[in-house]
Parts: sequence; structure tokens; C-alpha cells
Amino acid sequence: MNKSTRQKVYNRANRQCEICGNTKGLQIHHIVKRSQTGTGDLDNLILLCWNCHHGTAGVHGKNGRELDLKLKLDLQEKLFNSGMNEEEVREYMGGKLYQNTSV
Repeated sequence: MNKSTRQKVYNRANRQCEICGNTKGLQIHHIVKRSQTGTGDLDNLILLCWNCHHGTAGVHGKNGRELDLKLKLDLQEKLFNSGMNEEEVREYMGGKLYQNTSV
């Protein structure tokens, strides 16, 4: 990721975790993994503190599935609201659409 994109992510987040507001141990996370066709554009990037990124309940943590799904659902909704059709959103999201399973 280039320096300009990194700076834009930090500025957008006001240099704090976009989940909990922490200002320590900040890291940029790809919501859709790069290995799943995730891009480096701003919509797919979020600034997280170490705990929200790698902690037990963080997106890569042992109990992080709920947060990971929430981020993906939020991104998917944003893409639909921007005017993308289902095929475009599916492609952006790595070939699948996500559904909220907490009913």
C-alpha cells in the first residue's frame, strides 16, 4: 500500500481505531482479504488498534468472526448504496455476498 493511501486511512479515522477509538498500536486492515481479491482502495481499508485487529475478539482473533462479518456487511451495504449492482458487489467482495446471521 502506498504512503498516500496509508495517510488517507489514518486521516479519515482521525488517527484512532475505527471500532473502539483507541489511539495505540494502530494497524490498517483489509476488510476483504487481498487473497480474496480485496483491493487497496479506501473503502476496503479500516484502521484498527492491535486489540480490534489481533486480540481475542479482533477480526483475526479466536472469537473475531462476529466483528469480521460486521465489517464485511457494512462494506457490502456501502457498495450497494454507492450504486453497484449485485454482480459488481459480489466481485468486489471476493465472489460472495454476506448475510446477517444474527437473528
